[in-house]
Amino acid sequence: MALVLPLLLMLVFGVVEFGATYSNYINLRDGVRNAARSASVGNFGTTTTCNLLGASEASTNVQRLMCLVKQETGLDPTQLRVKVLSANSTFAGAGTFAKNDGIIICAQMPTQAMTGFLSSALTGKTLRTKIAMRIERSDITATAGDENAPIGRDWSWCNYSAYSP
Repeated sequence: MALVLPLLLMLVFGVVEFGATYSNYINLRDGVRNAARSASVGNFGTTTTCNLLGASEASTNVQRLMCLVKQETGLDPTQLRVKVLSANSTFAGAGTFAKNDGIIICAQMPTQAMTGFLSSALTGKTLRTKIAMRIERSDITATAGDENAPIGRDWSWCNYSAYSP
């Protein structure tokens, strides 16, 4: 029992941690995809009060979209960070969106150990996703922007390269 119990506990807690982390990833990916689809048809959400950090350059529509992402994922909005940008290859900073342009939404959040048993394996890791959709309406006015990346992370992976909606 003294030899088998530690291995069994490690296996059980490992399965619980993996399941919780994978569930968070699925929620993150699905929520960003749902918000991107809503944005592609001009539905940016209704609120801008959702713990946005450093997204002041973004237009009101994009701030609403960022809040919609946080709402759709169902994850901790204080940990989740969102970036919205145009898939136009000439986009170099804040940009606007037009019909048939692409909109890219990136989101990231640090992983968290649920049981604490494998926290050393999850510390410093990040769940992140990038979704691109084509804008379907011509009357969308928005200026791209981003939140501050989580501490120790950046947005270098979130760009318009390899864009294909």
